[in-house]
Amino acid sequence: MDMKRVWIFFLVPFLFINCKNKKQSLKDDDVVDITEFIEFFPEAKLPVRVGDTTLTRKTTDSALIGYKIFTQFIPDSVLTKEFGKTARPKLYPIARTQEKGKEIYLFIKAVNGTKRVGFLACFTKDEKYLNAMALVRNSTDKTASAYGLLDNKFQLTTYRERKTGADLHFKRNVYFYNSAANEFTLIMTEPNEEIIEQIINPIDTFARAGKFSGDYVKDKRNYISVRDTKKTNEFQFFIHFEKDKATCTGELKGIGKMIDKNTGLYQAPGNPCAIEFKFSAAAVSLKETGGCGSYRNIKCFFEGSYPRKAVPKPKAASKKK
Repeated sequence: MDMKRVWIFFLVPFLFINCKNKKQSLKDDDVVDITEFIEFFPEAKLPVRVGDTTLTRKTTDSALIGYKIFTQFIPDSVLTKEFGKTARPKLYPIARTQEKGKEIYLFIKAVNGTKRVGFLACFTKDEKYLNAMALVRNSTDKTASAYGLLDNKFQLTTYRERKTGADLHFKRNVYFYNSAANEFTLIMTEPNEEIIEQIINPIDTFARAGKFSGDYVKDKRNYISVRDTKKTNEFQFFIHFEKDKATCTGELKGIGKMIDKNTGLYQAPGNPCAIEFKFSAAAVSLKETGGCGSYRNIKCFFEGSYPRKAVPKPKAASKKK
């Protein structure tokens, strides 16, 4: 056997194995494991920037990820928060990167009609799903632009701006992935003037059968949602507040424990942040008992009283005459 044939003998099986390991498509009728799903995303060097213009670029359907395949590895609730329960957006890979020895980050484009959203999904180094968030949305406002950015320090920035004549209004939020709490923690917000954005309540659709479960609302940009957990002595909550013309904001999601019949306490894992909840039939009062600076601006606190919003009673069925 000459040397040329020897090389072919060894090279062909090698090429076959590598072609087999790299998935060329992720259609719903394909059999796909988590490694193949992650490796379908093209590897990219930091910083990775996904702009609203990224969402409008034409993508070939050969890169399409089947909806069933996608939701096999990333919960469909990530998509339904943006598109609703009945929509089946087209899903495309944008990029993949990993912090050395730590989390894997996937950037995804979702398209449903004229609406387009860029997402970031986070996995452990062992390829187990952790969390996801919307980074950027397209807009019909031609004076506005937006992007999401993961930088070399693995800090995540969402940015939106709008031009009004000679004036530029912008809003910049900076997050990091907090592995102890399994959430993207807001560490800085910088508006030069308030840009009204939709506030996504991540626990809005959760069960609210508990005694104190419900919504406590000052206005549409200052509220607390409380929902049930599987344990009767615990509660889920989501807080969002904006003070002083949105120059002072805070947002926090977590699980608190009832320490007596009317008092709940939240203590952030691996963080000094602690908040006391005082419930009554008509309101809840907050008191920040530990430093929660990672979740708010420096000069404002998680505090104050929020009145409970009444749940609308279902309309009685009209009687037929």
